[in-house]
Parts: sequence; structure tokens; C-alpha cells
Amino acid sequence: MAVKIVTDSTATLVPEQIAQYDLKQVTLFVVQDGKAEPEIDMDYHEYYKRLMDLENLPTTSQPTTASMVEAFEEVLDAGNDVLGIFVSGALSGTMDGARTAASIIEERRPEAKGRIALVNSQSNGMGLTYPVIEAAKLAEEGAGLEECREMAEYITSCTRFLFAPKSLEHLARGGRIGRASAMLGTALKLCPILGPDKITGAVHTYAKVRTYPKALNTIKDKMLADIEASGGLKGLCVHYIPERAEGETFLKDVLLPAIRAKYPKIETPIFAIPPTIGTHVGPAIGLVYWTNNPMIKENVEGMGLVESAKGRLSERVQELRGKRS
Repeated sequence: MAVKIVTDSTATLVPEQIAQYDLKQVTLFVVQDGKAEPEIDMDYHEYYKRLMDLENLPTTSQPTTASMVEAFEEVLDAGNDVLGIFVSGALSGTMDGARTAASIIEERRPEAKGRIALVNSQSNGMGLTYPVIEAAKLAEEGAGLEECREMAEYITSCTRFLFAPKSLEHLARGGRIGRASAMLGTALKLCPILGPDKITGAVHTYAKVRTYPKALNTIKDKMLADIEASGGLKGLCVHYIPERAEGETFLKDVLLPAIRAKYPKIETPIFAIPPTIGTHVGPAIGLVYWTNNPMIKENVEGMGLVESAKGRLSERVQELRGKRS
């Protein structure tokens, strides 16, 4: 019996990763003119070209309960345990849907009790991908369900996602912020830096600055502070909407000069933000980074200096993790 990972379409996985670790993805949907388009089948770049010109924003919806049940049961039927790792529950109902699916399965299949574990990544994009891949790697080493769950939660505590929208228009149109706040921010030429916090997964404002270049430099400075405080850098990923070239420029001109000397071999992928997230954000550049140790938690007002996040890994998980180092 092995552990298999089920995640959702807001994770930025490439086909090679899905095949290598035998991952399963359930899809969220973008809904426009009454038609629900599976995110997992979308051409991100084509969609964002359309989105920029739409008068009425599409809506988004979570995976169906039926698709979640099907994914879980495929793993169980193959004799494996299920570890579900999903987009922040504060951003989507996907996590609640996973809980519902697990309850349905356990009610009709008593033998499945204790064989499904769920993790709220408190993030999306690469902030979701990092715990998915690290848990899958641990499963390859023969780790059990509880050990893989522990790894996923630990990696979640070691990641941060910050992004800077170029305007507040999409956030206001999608109901993420009030129209008055958007108008005031625009009038004052404020560039907010936003990100899911490490407690609730809800989007909080880290800072507000006056120019977009300053916003990107502030994200870089926060990353460097977290790296220093949290034992070093394991990985980073630039996210963008809609132009990849802008993400490449941010990486080349702002990020790499700050980390190249100390981390010359660090992986630095660039991905578009998944459409079910990006629809509500609009043009933006974001950064997900992963540190060796848990980062500082945020307080209820946003990103503040609170006690350390989840503690150390158990000795067994450290031992399994060390085999891959």
C-alpha cells in the first residue's frame, strides 16, 4: 500500500511531474455566459488575452463533489491511501468539497476510514505545488499517510506567496475589495502587495507603496528577510498575468541579482497564475518562495511578527527526507 496525492488545478504542475509521481488533479472551472470551462484544459495565455477585454468578468467554481469522490476512489481501489492537498480554503470551496467527498466515501466504505487525509495548503499556484511534490517524493521513499501529511503541512509553513496587482479594478469588479477602496487606491496611486496569510489562507495586505517598481522591490526585500530568518532558500517561482515577459524581467533584473551569488543553482520557474485565481486579480506579478525552515506566522491583521510557524519534522520524516538531500 502506497500513498498517492490528489490535488486541484490551481497547482502549477507540468505533465512530467504528474506522470512521475502519479498525481491526480481535480479541476476548478471558469464560468462565462453560462458555460463552465474546466481550468485543467485551458490555454492560460489565450484566456488572459480574452479576459483583458471583457466587460463582465467570468465567475469561477470549485470541483464537483462527484469528481472529488471519483479521484479518491480511484486511489483507494488501487489499494493506496489518499493524501489530498488543495488550494486555500479561504479562496475556494475546494477544501470543503474534499471533506464532503471523504465523508461520503467513508460512510459507504467503512474500510476507507483512516485512509484519506486532507491538507489545506493556505495558498495556490506554486505555493500549492511545493507541498504536493515534496509529499509525493516522501511517498516514494515508503512513507505512510500520516508522514506524508506531516511533510505537506510542514512545506506549507515554509512557503510564502506575494503578488502586486497593477490596478485594483479586477479585485473590485470581482468583489474582492470595495469599489470605494479601489477608487481611493487608484487616486492615490497606491500599489498594494497582497498574499495569503499563514493562518487562515485569506488574502491580506502586506504593504502599500506608491510605484509599481517599488512594489516589486518590496516583494524582493520581504523574500530576502524571510530567507535570512528561515534557514535559507529552497526554491522560488515567479507568477504573472498576462505577460510572461514581465515575469522574466522581474526575475532577471530584481530577483536574480539579489540571490545569484548565494544560490547559483536554485530553480526559478516562471508560470502564469491559474485562471480561477487570476480572473479576480487582473494584470499582476507575483512571487512564491520556499525556505528551509518555517516562516513567521501572520497575525489576524496581516503579516506581522508572531511566534514561529509549525515546528520541526518528526525524526522519521527527517530521516526519509534526508535520503533525498
